This record gives sequence, structure tokens and C-alpha cells, in this order.
Amino acid sequence: MNVADLLMLDEGEINVEKEEILSLLKRIGFTDYESRAYLGLVMRSHGTAEEVADVADIPRTSAYKVLESLQRREMVVSRGGRPTVYYPVPPREVREKLLADAERALHKLERLQGTLSERGVPQLVYTIVGKDRVLAKVGDMIDSATSTLLVSGPALRDVLQDSSGRIANAVKRGVAVKVVAEPTAKVPDNVEVMRKQDMVAIDVIVDSEQALLSSPDLSICGYTDNPFLVAHFEYFLNLSS
Repeated sequence: MNVADLLMLDEGEINVEKEEILSLLKRIGFTDYESRAYLGLVMRSHGTAEEVADVADIPRTSAYKVLESLQRREMVVSRGGRPTVYYPVPPREVREKLLADAERALHKLERLQGTLSERGVPQLVYTIVGKDRVLAKVGDMIDSATSTLLVSGPALRDVLQDSSGRIANAVKRGVAVKVVAEPTAKVPDNVEVMRKQDMVAIDVIVDSEQALLSSPDLSICGYTDNPFLVAHFEYFLNLSS
């Protein structure tokens, strides 16, 4: 429906259109406040946080946080000034972005189809978000090691510092510890060390039974304790070593 069509609607019909739009936006991942704020900005064409709060019927105390969230999602842009003025990214551009993101996600899903099952039984790769939680999981894995431990990747400083005591204890337990690190990285004593450049992810494998793959900044990781998946993961990691 274009602007000319909207201008021909009465207030009741416009409200029906707005409610349908809000429902659809929430179905594609917007929160209630994000939906209201984006719709309000589109209808206004621009506005300050207070103006958006008024037209979107959201608390003024929440408006800045909601608009910042929409900015991170590339749905809204702002221009400097006091107060800051916000502009909606045109719905057509948002549509194209969402379709492109969905296409990429579905393409990746097709590539992964069937890889998380063994003998027809679904298996899970768990996603862990947040640096503290990722480091905690790495620590738990190291504590559980009984025979082998492999830690590999760029920017290992945080992992090795956070888990230095755990790694030392693993060595005392007789665990064979191997660290694959960049040439200048400092590594713990009494471990096997391999130097390598151009690594793109942090990997932790324990006893060929647990595997963790993390982003270099430790903000998110995938974890599995499926032996079938771990074996494949370990095989490909060894090929690249």
C-alpha cells in the first residue's frame, strides 16, 4: 500500500493497517517497542527520541534504548545535534536486507543439513554467547580432561591467562596438552607447542569427546560432546595443522 492509498483511508482503517504492520514486524524478529518505534518513524519520516516515544506510544525512558537497538540492526540512522534526530532506513532497503540475510541463513542451513545427526538420532551443537560464559565453558572442559587437551587459535591470551591454573593441573594429572598458537604468543610450561599463523578461530578439544569452536574475541562459540562430530572436527583441524 502506497502513500496515496493510505491518504484515502479513514482513521479506523489506518489503525487496522498499523496493527497488521506491527504484528508482521514482530513475526520477523522485532520487539514490540522496536516495531512501534520503526513504524512511528516511517510515518513521521524523522523525529527525536521524545517525538518517537509519543507517536509510537512507548515510554520516553525506553525510547533511546529502542532506537539504539534499531540502529544496530541497521533499521534506523541518526544525525548529530541536540537533541539527536533519527531517520528510518526506507522499508524497501530493510526488505532487501532481510531477504538477503534470510537467503544467506537458509543457504548455510542447507550446507549443514544432516551433519548433526548420527544413525538417525538428532544431536545438538550448543551455542554459548558472552565472553565470560565461553571462558567458563573452556575452563570446565579443561577440568574434565583425562587424556588429551588441544587448544588452538589466534588471540589465545585471554584463554591461557584465565585457564593457566587449570592447564597446569591437567598436566599434573598426566593429560597430554598441546597448544597451537601464533609465533609471539606466550604459552604455559610443560605443554607441547606448535606455532602457526593466520588462524581464524579458537578451538578446544578434550579427550576426542568434546569440542568447542569460538570466535577470536570469545563473544560466541559452538560446543558439542557428540563423539561423531568431535571426531570429524578433530580430523579437519589436524589436517590444517
